[in-house]
Amino acid sequence: MTRIMFVDDDAIIRRNIANKIDWRGHGWELVYTARDPMEALDYLKNHEPDIILTDIKMPGITGIEMAAVAKDYYPNIKFIFISGYKDFEYAQQVLKLNAVDYLTKPVEEEQLIKVIEKAEQLYQKEKKTEEILKEKYPQLKRNYISKLMRENFQNMEESFFKAFDLNINSGMGIVGFVDFSYSSELLPLEVQNKIEIICTLLETIYHGSFFFCMDNLQIFMIYTDSYSDTEEVFYKQLAGMEETLNRLVEEQMGGGSSSFIYGSLMHSLNDLYASYQNALQKINSDVDQLLLEVRKYIEQNYSDCDLSLGKIAEYFNVSGTGPLFFGSVSYRRRSSVFIFLCIYTDFSVRNDYYGFSDLREYQ
Repeated sequence: MTRIMFVDDDAIIRRNIANKIDWRGHGWELVYTARDPMEALDYLKNHEPDIILTDIKMPGITGIEMAAVAKDYYPNIKFIFISGYKDFEYAQQVLKLNAVDYLTKPVEEEQLIKVIEKAEQLYQKEKKTEEILKEKYPQLKRNYISKLMRENFQNMEESFFKAFDLNINSGMGIVGFVDFSYSSELLPLEVQNKIEIICTLLETIYHGSFFFCMDNLQIFMIYTDSYSDTEEVFYKQLAGMEETLNRLVEEQMGGGSSSFIYGSLMHSLNDLYASYQNALQKINSDVDQLLLEVRKYIEQNYSDCDLSLGKIAEYFNVSGTGPLFFGSVSYRRRSSVFIFLCIYTDFSVRNDYYGFSDLREYQ
């Protein structure tokens, strides 16, 4: 049932409005009638009507001023203004508040019913859209961020920062990636769900920051702190965030560990591209170093009949649940290691030579 509040300083008009319309017959409920804007705002502290009918010129503040404050509490409320004056200035102010209509007294019952029906339809349409977006938001968010990462954050728009509530103001920020190691008993989908919960909790704690679970079960983050006035303070806050994340990992996954890779420091959101590129360079450098170590290990142990892809992966801690699942490192790192191993050791030949004919080619 649509909830409606009426505000007017004239007691006779309040009584007539309450009795004139068959509220319940239209599927509406007149939840409150207020004598002035201040009483209306007091009611709004603990209640949220769907539609507000209000006079404009009243003692104290106007109905328009009341509506502006109410919209800060409840942005979705629909307003219908009623006035005894055909004032162009009032009409302009009403338009700025995106009101449903501006009626002049005396208002006919049929006219008022039509306007309320219009407001109800608008409210229900927006509510339905909001519910759909809320349901689809995780996937929309994933697709949008993936697109920006493919473009290396080169084509950034102001709408991105607003959509994800990113804010630095006078503070600082940084781009980062988080890798996890976790129990081999956890399935990939289960891990993803837990990481998404962690991201949601982190965004609740660190307003103005962004945490995103990637398809490879990494967290991509844009951490910001508007109150850090020095780099020393910022990195202290960053360390605190790491402790919080590790605690959440312990709670959600029952153990495990996290490793962090950061880009360059951002002094404004315009530095996002540079910070992202710097983080990628560090990841690539980490992969290059790992490949050198893998090559050296293979050369030293090439004559070992038990040498296998799984054994090498386990030695370098890039195996989560066996040779086919490198769950503890980033996709870039584990895919690079896998391709290197296949090419460098020519496993398709060595399988037969060392008696591993039961292994499939992809293993």
